[in-house]
Parts: sequence; C-alpha cells; structure tokens
Amino acid sequence: MAQHEELVKPVYDSPYSLYGLACGLAAFFGVKRDCLTKPLELAGRRLALIYLDALSWNLFERASPKVSGKVIKATTVFPSTTSAALATLMTAQTPGEHGLLGYQVYNKLLGGVVNLIKYSYAGEQAAGTLTQSRPLSEAFPVRPWLAETEAKVYAIMSSGASSGELTRAFLQIRPSEGLTTIRPYNSPYEMLALLREAASEGSADLIYVYYDNPDHIGHIFGFEGGATDLIVEEVREVVSHLDSIARSYGDRYTFVLMSDHGQVTVSRTFVFNDDADLLRRLEVPPYGDSRAVWFRSREDVSEILRSRYGMVVFSRSEVESEGLLGRVDDFVRSNVMGDFLGVAPDRSTKYLYLYRPNDASLRLKGNHSGMSDDEMHIPIIVWG
Repeated sequence: MAQHEELVKPVYDSPYSLYGLACGLAAFFGVKRDCLTKPLELAGRRLALIYLDALSWNLFERASPKVSGKVIKATTVFPSTTSAALATLMTAQTPGEHGLLGYQVYNKLLGGVVNLIKYSYAGEQAAGTLTQSRPLSEAFPVRPWLAETEAKVYAIMSSGASSGELTRAFLQIRPSEGLTTIRPYNSPYEMLALLREAASEGSADLIYVYYDNPDHIGHIFGFEGGATDLIVEEVREVVSHLDSIARSYGDRYTFVLMSDHGQVTVSRTFVFNDDADLLRRLEVPPYGDSRAVWFRSREDVSEILRSRYGMVVFSRSEVESEGLLGRVDDFVRSNVMGDFLGVAPDRSTKYLYLYRPNDASLRLKGNHSGMSDDEMHIPIIVWG
C-alpha cells in the first residue's frame, strides 16, 4: 500500500489523545479498563466535562481564547466523527471495540445499515425505531463506564441531543434510577448559566456539558468565508466564559474541555447511486461517513475506488495492521467492518450514498470523518 503523508493517523498509545482522556475518565470514577495507553491523569473528587463538538485544534488556535488551564494538542479517534468519538469517550473503548464506525453503519445483527444518530434504519424518516427491538447496548459491544458506577450525573445538553439513543445508552442506563439528570438548554448563555449553577451547588459527581453549535454552523456554512469568523468569535467567547467558571469553582471540580473532531469545507461530491457497476459488486450500499466509507463487497473493489473516486483504500486487514481503529473486537470485525475502507484523499472531497433524492447531506458544506489535520487534531484543556 502506498504511503500518504498528508493522512494523520489516530493515536491510541498516548494519554494525550481522546482515547487517553477516555481511559482517564474511567479511572477517575474507579472503572477498570484494559487500555492501550496510560490514562490521562485527572486529579480531584468531582469532574466537569465540557464537550465542544467540532472544535479542531486549528479552530481553537484561530480563536485564541485566554485560558488558565493546561492546554494539550491531542488526536481524536478514527473515523473522526461524533458517533465514534463520543462512544470512545463514554466507554474507554477503541472504535474497533465498540463498533460505532460512522454516521451510518452496517450491523449484521440488525440486518441493515443503521443511522446511529437517529438509531433507525438508514433512509427512515422516524428516529428511534430500533430502540425497543434491539437497544444500542445490545446491538453493539459497547461498555459505558458510567453504567458501572453510582456517580451522580448532571448533564447539560441541547434539546435535540438529549433525546437520542446515544444519550440513553451512555448516560441514562445506570445501576440505579435517578443517577442522571438531563437539563436541556436553548442558547450558549443558558448553557453557561446552567454550568455555573451546577458547579456552585456542587451536588453532582460529574457535570457533563455537550455543546454542538460549532458543528451545526460548520455543516451548514462550511469553515471558510464569513461564517468562520462568527464561529471563531463564538468559540472565543464561550471558552473564555468556561475558563472563568473553571477558575471560580476549581476548588469543587476538576474541569476538562475537549472536542471530538474538526471539519473541512468540501467542494466536490461523488454520489455512489450513479455507479451501477460498483453497486452490483457490493453486498450492501456504501456506509460509514462522507469522508471515510466502508464497502462490504462480493469481490475486490479497491481498484475501482482508487481509479474512479481517487480514494485512499485500505483492505480490512490493512485497517487493523495500520491501527486505524485501535484494538478490534471479533464482533466488530465480522459484523460491522467492511472488506474495504475508502478515505478522502484531500480536504475538499466527500462521498455519499443517498437513500432519498433530497437527502440533506448533499447540502452540507462542512464535513468530517477523514484523516486531515483539521479533522484529526483537537484541544484538550484541563483545569486542576
């Protein structure tokens, strides 16, 4: 396989990574995990974890907020997408262990391609249609570390994020009732006010804040042009307020700010629906994410992916030998992974298989899941 110097590979053997932070979170709450690295060390008795979706290292540097905590340039997991990163953060498992390998993934147990954010079959309008028949924790080998604790959790999330299957699996399935309280917010200032109030009260063992506005704006407008200035300004202001809160309540909580991935602005889109020759060679439609696509095939399609689509192609064995998913579970290898993985070769390309002609993903200017510097490097900030 040819070498591609522009690709930034994930890191699973360093504490200064999203995976290392996840192992540190599990250890903080007394949960043992057989991690591939020494966990990121976190001191204190209580923790406030702030998750800023799509805050890349480059975006953080451009915003240049003044922070008093320790700033770490870290790497995220692969694929660089929310479902994979969030699952690793909340389980201290590698993507190859938990199996949430993209926005839409094939799962042989479920018998089709599943939208992990909506937790319904790809193309379905409704959300949560699989929750009753096969909850996420039964369909994938996920092991949330919070499910092994009696920690009292106060979660501050947008209304949309608070109602999904990922939130239920990672925050709400607990040993006892009433251990997790979820408080939705409608604006960044309400989010900050709720965080300040919770830190002041000091009754929760874990304050969990999920803030997804940079990701949302980036998807719509991209990370170039005038919208970028607005994102940068918002990040600077929000992080500055977070620093103030962390300094004010550092005697009660250790504060940690992190992100899951960055974004790139795409200008070229390939649609697989138009390629009948490729589709007839596949067992299921292409799945995964817009810049990291899995192909479960009846025959070798690697040359098609390279010549027609310019992809950087990995066979399933190469995915493992290159360490892209970390340690790989047998179930994930057999039931989730494809035979080939195609990664976008540059920052400007995305790939889609459309289940509906008016699929909203066609209109997204900002995308992620690839292996560019913008997507793979993230900040981690620790106060305390």
